[in-house]
Amino acid sequence: MPFTDQPRKDMYMRLEGKDYYIMDRAYKTQGRQGGLLTLKLRSVETGNNSTITIKAGVKVEVFEPETKSVQYLYNDGKSAYFMNSETFETVSLSFAMIGDYVPFLKEGDKTLVVEYEGKVLDVRRKPSVNLKVSEAADGVRGNTAGNPTKTVTLETGLKINVPLFVNEGDIVIVNTETGEYSGRVNS
Repeated sequence: MPFTDQPRKDMYMRLEGKDYYIMDRAYKTQGRQGGLLTLKLRSVETGNNSTITIKAGVKVEVFEPETKSVQYLYNDGKSAYFMNSETFETVSLSFAMIGDYVPFLKEGDKTLVVEYEGKVLDVRRKPSVNLKVSEAADGVRGNTAGNPTKTVTLETGLKINVPLFVNEGDIVIVNTETGEYSGRVNS
């Protein structure tokens, strides 16, 4: 594995024998002492988040995993199951590893997984997904002061707040980072 003195966001690194994904990076200077890097990390094994601070210029061990295409099949409440598009093998990933991305996965959708040394490390998250509204209450007429919203249920079971004009059967765009409504797909 190569070493670098410039770890960046979206890199994978090995620290004390454990693998981490770099979620965020902040650099700050401290006068004559030089700079410090604050890294927000997610453990590949457990999914736990942590923050470390290292001196700028310190070499860290990084690795470049490969990306493979898989198809999302289903989840059983504890793990999500995917099928490798090339070998047709079933791969299971625990909810601890996938985290809060599970409600954005639709059965049959293709997605990418990150793999290193034959082990799946993570699911490549899309910034937004299109999901169909499966349940929506009617908007209350006259309730339009400010920015009125209503709660709807999407095809994956996710509940979000949307504007009153969104109806059952509409396809909405959902931001996967915030879990909020971003727009409606025109058909």
